[in-house]
Amino acid sequence: MKTIIGGILFVLLQWPIMLFAQDRELNIRKAEQFYAEAKFDSAVESYQKVLRAGYHSSELYYNLGNSYFKKNELAPAILYFEKALKLNPGNENALFNLKLANSRIPDKIDALPLLFFVQWYIGLYNMFSVDYWAKISIVLFAFFAAFSLLYFLGKNIRLRKTGFYFGLFSLLLFASSLFLTVKKNASQQEQNQAIVFANAVTVKSAPNTNGVDLFVIHEGTKLYIIDKVGEWCEIKIANGSVGWIEKKTIQLI
Repeated sequence: MKTIIGGILFVLLQWPIMLFAQDRELNIRKAEQFYAEAKFDSAVESYQKVLRAGYHSSELYYNLGNSYFKKNELAPAILYFEKALKLNPGNENALFNLKLANSRIPDKIDALPLLFFVQWYIGLYNMFSVDYWAKISIVLFAFFAAFSLLYFLGKNIRLRKTGFYFGLFSLLLFASSLFLTVKKNASQQEQNQAIVFANAVTVKSAPNTNGVDLFVIHEGTKLYIIDKVGEWCEIKIANGSVGWIEKKTIQLI
């Protein structure tokens, strides 16, 4: 009897999850059909329903970015391609389409040159998603544990040396991958990057309309948020220029 009651309770608890999954898949299939039929407004609405229901994935953001791109709405297209890459830096289709969309926006901002070791670090950081880095960390810790056992339980000096040096090496790799996992997870949680959604924004020297006009940025430009004061954000663009703009002109990645 207890088994039957437990089974019923399990089904009842799982039922909302099953309904949500079915509804999500239905909206995704409808969006894909709308996209194939060039009904891009309807495709966007169906994908947005999935987002509003609380489901997020790199592929969903990528498809939504494509739908906006087909509507020639570059700012939201760039936003969702960036979101797709934030969850999965290895999404090559999103990276290609992001570059294509960026080639069509008014602002062509040259990024500041980076030192070679900074470029190497960024390349390594962006190589995998946070989940993949976490899995690598677990595997490397297992190697460290195995070599540690070999060091402590080895019956001759050669085995103990092997355990020590390989254990030390795997420990260093584990610490590095764990650092990247933590950094990447923190980066996904914080929202310090944004896309300009206004046609043109005049960047000010201070967080108010009376500030000196510094420069102008346009729709689709990516920027980094340094600070916030009320309804204003201090921002930095790729070439290192900084200033203040109103929050309402941007959308967070």
